[in-house]
Amino acid sequence: MPLPFRVPLAVALLASPVVAADPAAVEHFEKKVRPLLSAHCAKCHDDAKPKGGLSLTSRAAALRGGDSGPSVVPGKPAESLLVKAVKYTDEALTMPPKGKLPAADIAALEKWIAAGAVWPGAATADPNSPKAGPLFTDAQKKFWAFQEFKVPSSKLKVGANPIDGFILEKLDRAGLKLSSPADRRTLLRRVTFDLIGRPPTPEELTAFEADPSPNAFEKVVDRLLASPHYGERWGRHWLDVARYADSNGMDENTAFGNAYKYRDYVVRAFNEDKPFDRFVREQLAGDLLPDGDSRDRLAALGFLALGPKLLAEPDKQKMLLDIADEQLDTTGKAFLGLTLGCARCHDHKFDPIPTRDYYSLLGVFTSTRTMQNLNTVAKTFERSADGAKTKERADAEKQLDKLRREVRLLERDFGKVPTTDKAKRTEIHEKAEVKRAAIKKLEVTLPPNEFYLGVEEGSAAAYGTQPRNLYVQVRGNYLTAGEEAPPVFPRILAGETQPPFVGVKPNPADKNAATKTRFGHARDRSGRLELANWIADPKNPLTARVFVNRVWRHHFGEGLVRTPDNFGRLGDRPTHPELLDWLAAEFVAHGWSVKRLHKLILLSKTYQQSGGTPPATDVENELLSCFPRRRLEAESLRDSLLAVAGTLDRTLGGTLYSGANLDYVGDVKYDTRRRSLYLPVVRGKLFDFFQTFDFPDPAVTVGHRVATTVAPQALFLMNNPFVTARAAEFADRILAGGKTDAERVAFAYRQAYCRAPTPDELSRATVFVTAYAKASGAPAKAWAAFAQTLFASNEFAFVE
Repeated sequence: MPLPFRVPLAVALLASPVVAADPAAVEHFEKKVRPLLSAHCAKCHDDAKPKGGLSLTSRAAALRGGDSGPSVVPGKPAESLLVKAVKYTDEALTMPPKGKLPAADIAALEKWIAAGAVWPGAATADPNSPKAGPLFTDAQKKFWAFQEFKVPSSKLKVGANPIDGFILEKLDRAGLKLSSPADRRTLLRRVTFDLIGRPPTPEELTAFEADPSPNAFEKVVDRLLASPHYGERWGRHWLDVARYADSNGMDENTAFGNAYKYRDYVVRAFNEDKPFDRFVREQLAGDLLPDGDSRDRLAALGFLALGPKLLAEPDKQKMLLDIADEQLDTTGKAFLGLTLGCARCHDHKFDPIPTRDYYSLLGVFTSTRTMQNLNTVAKTFERSADGAKTKERADAEKQLDKLRREVRLLERDFGKVPTTDKAKRTEIHEKAEVKRAAIKKLEVTLPPNEFYLGVEEGSAAAYGTQPRNLYVQVRGNYLTAGEEAPPVFPRILAGETQPPFVGVKPNPADKNAATKTRFGHARDRSGRLELANWIADPKNPLTARVFVNRVWRHHFGEGLVRTPDNFGRLGDRPTHPELLDWLAAEFVAHGWSVKRLHKLILLSKTYQQSGGTPPATDVENELLSCFPRRRLEAESLRDSLLAVAGTLDRTLGGTLYSGANLDYVGDVKYDTRRRSLYLPVVRGKLFDFFQTFDFPDPAVTVGHRVATTVAPQALFLMNNPFVTARAAEFADRILAGGKTDAERVAFAYRQAYCRAPTPDELSRATVFVTAYAKASGAPAKAWAAFAQTLFASNEFAFVE
């Protein structure tokens, strides 16, 4: 009989059975919940002497609860005693007893429980314990995503598009074949939305249908790729991955007034067909590159600076580590398809990423400056194109800050004055108006802003950013140090015996290196450039695979790997691994050209086939025996309403957000006819149109948007003022588009659907308009109502 022994909560947390394998839920638990429980609950609620009978060492124990009942009710955070305890809603039940948890931690617990209280198991024990035997198993080393490209040249037929060869091979095995070619109208609508995000015009369709040349479609593709609106469309896809937003979100929602410069950089990069490997390097280390446009290189660094940050975090060292963790996590998902952030508190549960490798890479970002200051409410760092802020602008910004503070104080005073004291309220109101007028005048005359949201190399002058190695932080606690983690690339990819990619600077007088609370040996640079070069190296098997998969996903609705941000063990396996490798190898061999990659895909028979219903033997359409039907994203839907109404403003670049940079987010207006790309993205307060039509969470990397079909979407298209205003504008075009009702209906169909109406549609539309006009006495309203029915149809919102 084994002797009884005490299992510490921190160890037990690493040894609970798997209940679910949803990657997002697992990642949330590992990064947010497990460390929280370990740090705040371990002392009182382990298996040995659980206070109040409550143990939090496993999911089963949490569901069982203690003397007060179950502590967790999966899916119901409001009914869970754990949530009630940490919210301090009941004086008799407060956890932890020494002080209430931060709002972000409480929200993390609620999110975890709402998602079903997923509690995954552990792959390893204490990350700082010596390992016996090899670091990785043979199965881990042979995992498909870590292998070199395997391109079976024997399968490539001369003169044919190789993509079709790979697709047809699998279809043949399943007894299937490609659908018939799509008609020209369907194909033009499909590719125009794909490449520039708006519907084709009737004139563009007429020209395409009248072109008898065998390369007629190729000419269409070339025209669209040369359009400046191509960069807007494909830049938006990358902004999903880069978690782009115009505000910080979280506790202090301050404005990123210069974030748009990163957005415009991304648009330019796609329009110019910037080689993707250069695109990678500029976003991670643009300031360290020896060549290229300096403003582009600075704007690109917005990638690292745009993440949400807990700006009022009182523990500034934890704050800096959290910021670096978010940067590393985003970098891993965006470029490598790896969830590196899951190894912060322990070895990765599913992928061969030891905790030491995580801290090796985290040291790159802790050695990088991201914050302007670490005040009570910290500010994100900005850097100037010419290296220094002009005195005139600095003085003006100080005056603006002073005026805004005074207005806030007056507003606070105004709220304290009784409504019966009209004289006092009027006096305060007038003072505030004078200061608001002064603010507007200063904003107009503010010297040009040549500042970029970004990062720079850390230094002793910027608190906590002097380039140093990190120690492994046991269970994610920076006060509990393990072994030093010199900077090395993930060893599963770069080898177990690689030397550090940044050397150390020995300094016997360096006392901080001996404290083992935060830092190891000092070094002369962050290592960002080395990391960027390694990620963009043609020999790296992940970078090209991940990106070509993203491009494929946006053309076909699903990637060859259907988890575009996760190429690890919890991610999906590729449906066509040889095709994925061939595309990646071609991408690298031809200079990392994104536009060439588009053409390769778009000129395939697989892309040009017609749509339909997948067969019962392939209900998920993984084999692509027909082209998948897809709903427009929120931006394309809104832009299409404006385009068909004839009022889309095609101006390129710039910002629509007028708020002061790094100040609190004020009122944001969306009443504009600019493309949706340029609308402000405010974390925590998204534009209602975006929210309704599944705009992604701008706080995290999103490589695959979910497309829901819910009643509020139809109601929005029926009742929203923006939609009704566009319908009225379209009605004006319709009335001018023909002399008879039949001509007007035909005009409307050509504009909205790029086709003529059927006889039945023509008859019903003319009857409807006539009856509506007679009943209302307003023909213009009748045509607006008809226009809105076209907007609200599936044919308008879906692409075949």
